[in-house]
Amino acid sequence: MNTKTITKKLTQNELSLLHVGTGLTLFSFLIFMLPEWGVAAKDGAAFGIFWVNYGLAVLYFVLLLLGKRYTIKKPFQDLEHLYPLLVLAIISCYSLNRQLSIFQDSVPWLEALVCTFCVAMLTYSYNTLLPRLANQVLLFVLGIGAVLWVYYALYLFPLYVPSFMLSFVLGLSLHTFVPLWVVLSLVFAVKKAMAVDQQYGRSFLAGAAFPVLFSAFFLVQWHQRNQQINFLANEEVIKENDTLPRWVSLSQQLPADYITERIMKTDLVYQAPAEEFSMWELPEGSFSEIKRHDPLVILSLFLLGRPNVDRQEKIKILESMYDARHQAEQRLWSGNNLSTVSVVSQVRLYPAHRLAYTEKVLSIHNSMPNNWNQQEAIYTFFLPEGSVVSSLSLWIEGREEKGYLTTKGKAQMAYNTIVGRERRDPSVIHWQEGSRVSVRVFPCTPDENRQFKIGVTSPLRQDGQELVYDNVYFTGPSTAGASETSMIYVEGDVPPLYLPADYKETKLGQYKRQSTYRQDWSLRLPATKLASDSFAFAGSSYQLQELPLQLVAFSPTQVYLDINASWSAREFEQVWDLVKDRQVYVWQDRMQKLTTENKTRVFSHLMQQHYSLFPLHKVKAPDQALVITKSNSTSPNLSDLKNTGFAEEMTEKLPLQSPVRVYTLGEQLSPYLRGLKELQVITTMQGDMQQMANLLQQGQFIQAIPAKDVVRLGASGIGIAKTANSTGGSAPDHLLRLFAYNHILQQIGPRYFCQGDIEDELIQEAAQANIVSPVSSLIVLETQSDYERFDIQKSKDSLGNASMNASGAVPEPEEWALIIIALLAVAFVTLKPYFLR
Repeated sequence: MNTKTITKKLTQNELSLLHVGTGLTLFSFLIFMLPEWGVAAKDGAAFGIFWVNYGLAVLYFVLLLLGKRYTIKKPFQDLEHLYPLLVLAIISCYSLNRQLSIFQDSVPWLEALVCTFCVAMLTYSYNTLLPRLANQVLLFVLGIGAVLWVYYALYLFPLYVPSFMLSFVLGLSLHTFVPLWVVLSLVFAVKKAMAVDQQYGRSFLAGAAFPVLFSAFFLVQWHQRNQQINFLANEEVIKENDTLPRWVSLSQQLPADYITERIMKTDLVYQAPAEEFSMWELPEGSFSEIKRHDPLVILSLFLLGRPNVDRQEKIKILESMYDARHQAEQRLWSGNNLSTVSVVSQVRLYPAHRLAYTEKVLSIHNSMPNNWNQQEAIYTFFLPEGSVVSSLSLWIEGREEKGYLTTKGKAQMAYNTIVGRERRDPSVIHWQEGSRVSVRVFPCTPDENRQFKIGVTSPLRQDGQELVYDNVYFTGPSTAGASETSMIYVEGDVPPLYLPADYKETKLGQYKRQSTYRQDWSLRLPATKLASDSFAFAGSSYQLQELPLQLVAFSPTQVYLDINASWSAREFEQVWDLVKDRQVYVWQDRMQKLTTENKTRVFSHLMQQHYSLFPLHKVKAPDQALVITKSNSTSPNLSDLKNTGFAEEMTEKLPLQSPVRVYTLGEQLSPYLRGLKELQVITTMQGDMQQMANLLQQGQFIQAIPAKDVVRLGASGIGIAKTANSTGGSAPDHLLRLFAYNHILQQIGPRYFCQGDIEDELIQEAAQANIVSPVSSLIVLETQSDYERFDIQKSKDSLGNASMNASGAVPEPEEWALIIIALLAVAFVTLKPYFLR
């Protein structure tokens, strides 16, 4: 065995200097990581940290000069001492990049590779003390890294001349040459190693070959996906049904893998080369995901060009395929430096009324060092089915200011005007499809944490003999390390609650948890007897009633199969066996009858779609039709289809037909079908194959929509009935809020795409209940004059904002004043004769 070392043994002094370099490198790395570990503000202390990292590199360079381990004439003579200096320089480069973003944040695999390379280079400084096999492994890793640093050196090539000319400014621009310096040192290192043993060179070359081959593999995949996009675009030209935009076909048929995701996130998330010979074009900032630098994406775009997909199509595809709706929210200001530092959650349960009221107070921190920096916080809240937002508050100068309810259009105009031009305090909350709402808060500055509150009224979900409360959760500025205080209160008789283990009962009917923020949790309690009291307001009374899902006679003569990639071949054959004696249709650019002869070929074609958008408006005789579907979480929302031929046809035909019955195999509905269900355009049942077989055999299906003045509350098993009765009981005002929300959705129904035609009558109902809906939003502005300027008025005949400690029907202060004045006037008129005697 060859036991020769690559270089001569180091003397004690040389080894001591090497130890110093290693120690400085480890110390520099720890300083560099402080912002990542949350010890120092990532942006606030970044510039100071850079000077420490840069100073340590300069210090070690001076020590090498004084120790004569480095000379300008022969810079690569003493490589063992040069390696720690190069690692110190690399750390300094990445530290400077935090201030001068030449590279966007590295993708995870790139971060791991750079860290592994630096460890390997630092360890290789001790190659004279290491066994031969260890040196071979290290040279293999250095070979992999060499290709990366060649890429960096070429990437920075356009900056070489200006950087050299500016090098006199504290030497900062010399960071540009660090990748080239690393590459040259590796060339000399492998040359020296090969002089001892050719096997060392083979190890290095094998490492270098690995990223080259992988890059070639990636380029081939990128090219094939680009071709697929082009071919799909060509097919759109000859397609029979052109009511849907091109991005729908792309998102239906493109593989949902890492290649497609990177192609669609080019210019949105991933840094890309400009059209000219330059590497300095950065992603546009409106897509709220951390901007990334991926050498594979840069290389693919530089060599193969951009895909034939425009920016808006990319966003729609990402929303549909990767559920990126929150990231795609339009931004007026950046929110990159915001985090959620605390959450206070309060839940009041009304078991006898089958509902809950949840309040969440969120505190937002801006980590930028400059106190003039203003950023916009955007949150998406995910609500239990049938829930409605019934309050919004924003703290302005330490005081809680409650939201005003207005039309969605007015709220949007006021918020955009103030935030986009005047930069003052507003917050707004808008309804979104799929039991979601979006909340915007501005400005969030480093001066103080910004605080807002959202209140949600929810029906309790019934599961057998139990009621289930599902937490209201959100996505938005990072909650990493956020603290949470969570309180649960139970109204009326306190049944036993099945809570997460870390909740402690502080007194009867009150439970508390204090820990880090938790998103996914629920609680259960026995289903108690339904309350019989009601809530009265403005001449109407609202009362709960049992509204279980009832089966009625229904035997479809026509069956429509909504087939996509969610189906298995076995499921298709089972369904076919159940319905083959009826008229069976599928949608394949047109309604096509399914037969024994064509079913296999048709199924194989439709299986290539990730999701389907079954055109319910194409169903003939919906009273006699059943749609059988299976879906996943992938599909566009209804709002994504606005202003398309598909939406126009739905608007024209759906109001003229009765709700279509839809049976879903499994428990999941696509966003498209979930939106239609929410608007009560379809009557849905979800279950397994056996349940569907029983329904078809017995000729049954669930009853459609209840009576006009009765609404069903999601999966709670109850409804709320409205009657003309001004006498009320002790029921909470949340009954009116839930009724109004579901009643508005019921009235919008198939007119979703033209809801402006009925907005006036709907906004009155929303204002009375003070709820966020498709036509109404809650907004908080800084001054009363702001409300007047945008014609936003507080409704006098309204419940007002819901609250945790009251019913929500308590009059506002100005209303109390009017009441008192009225009482005084009545008293004066009544008692005046007695005083005049």
